[in-house]
Amino acid sequence: MKQPEKVSIRPQVTMLSVLKFLEYETWFALAEFVDNAIASYLNNEIALKKIEGNDFKLLVTIEINEPENKITIRDNAAGINASDYPRAFRAAEIPMDNSGLSEFGMGMKSASCWFADEWKVTTTALGEDVEKCIRFDMKKIYEDKLEELEVEAKPCNKNHHYTTIELFNVSRMPRRRGIGKVKDHLKSIYREFIRKGILTLKVDGEVLTYTEPKILKVPRYDDPKGEPVLWKKEISFPIEDGLSVHGFVAIREKASTAEAGFALFRRGRVIEGSFDNGFRPEFIFGNPNSFRYQRVFGELHLEGFDVSFTKKGIQWDENLDVFLRLLKDDLSNKEFPLLQQAEQYRVRATEKEYQAAKKALDETVSDFEKKAPQAVADVVNASTQVVSIPEHKELIKTDKTLHREFEIRFNKVNWKVSLELSYDPSLKELIEVGDSFIKEKTQDQSVRQIGIRLSLTHPFMVEFAGTDTNKIEPILRIAAAFGLSEVIAKEGPKIIGDVRRNFNELISNLSKPN
Repeated sequence: MKQPEKVSIRPQVTMLSVLKFLEYETWFALAEFVDNAIASYLNNEIALKKIEGNDFKLLVTIEINEPENKITIRDNAAGINASDYPRAFRAAEIPMDNSGLSEFGMGMKSASCWFADEWKVTTTALGEDVEKCIRFDMKKIYEDKLEELEVEAKPCNKNHHYTTIELFNVSRMPRRRGIGKVKDHLKSIYREFIRKGILTLKVDGEVLTYTEPKILKVPRYDDPKGEPVLWKKEISFPIEDGLSVHGFVAIREKASTAEAGFALFRRGRVIEGSFDNGFRPEFIFGNPNSFRYQRVFGELHLEGFDVSFTKKGIQWDENLDVFLRLLKDDLSNKEFPLLQQAEQYRVRATEKEYQAAKKALDETVSDFEKKAPQAVADVVNASTQVVSIPEHKELIKTDKTLHREFEIRFNKVNWKVSLELSYDPSLKELIEVGDSFIKEKTQDQSVRQIGIRLSLTHPFMVEFAGTDTNKIEPILRIAAAFGLSEVIAKEGPKIIGDVRRNFNELISNLSKPN
């Protein structure tokens, strides 16, 4: 076949000029190149394996070169052949076979223009002995209203097959932590092709692999002594003529606010719900504080649905409500109440997870060491009471505790305060105040020894804090201030409201900036 010397990029270049303003995320823009490579591979799989052998796999590499502000995408699919060249570089030229991932004739053009004004495509097609190269300079194209571009050609081995796309002076460059997020989304989007061994996807030298979430296996919430159940349900139902859904919904073994939610697939790749952007309609998941929101996940393959041309959203029309009602009914039946299980099940954290709360303890003690002496003085002086040594009960000893001590000197009296986080489920009180097991316990009766303990296994903490340091720390600060306010209240007459008034003053003083 005669190789093109020029290639048309019509329709009007004004259409190309708006592509840089499309609403993409970086990973969805990069996914356009991967989609094209997968489509090329699947359409030519037999011919490719005839040359390369039955073990041949599609390899797509994405190189993000920050110093040079350049992104390169390479694949070993079947390349762009001479007959497809006139179509491949014209915007909105729909391919003859649009049943796969390459369906709108926009992906490569729209993604390239979104990233950069300058880009180059180098390709050789399976069975052709010519490597072709075309360069895009969008500013020149706009200014000169070009409708044809030169094609550079040189001989190559007819068994070679590849496409390389180079994006220069990239205006939307993923950097540092952004590159990690790109990897996480891409491995999530293409998990099905990676699982099946069709695709090897490499970003910055790292081969992306998808880690399957562990599924909860425990008895039903309403039968805690019953047999363990694997909380995974297969889903398959029609929505209306030509539209259906299949896949599974399950409960995560370990809750994750970021990674729970549904992934919605179409033609084998995720359209909505990749990585930390799960599809979580409130009708099924409840609000973000619910346990369902953190534990329910699933993979749902939608058949017969259309997508936006950037392939980042399902075109639901009026079918979303029908889909959600059918799905919720399927997940709420009495025989397998998956949503109720996710909402009602409570898991006790491991000792290692509780140990992570030490950060909250350290931060609280550090702050109290600085502020508590003056804060206590202000509250005691306001009540005009004389400092004396009260009698306290001794706290029950437990090894399941995180322990820190600090000292306060006030009115020539030393206070030695022990602050503890307990993860002993046998302790029933949320907050305890009394004498503590201070490691170097003094016999000096002039030293006040105070113990304040917060239980991490109390139902309140399990439900509202878990092992999240950011949630534990403010509650621990409240508990510590409450304990000290109780000690102060014992100094004077037993007036109703003393503890509350002391607490309010104390927590205000302790919350002032350093």
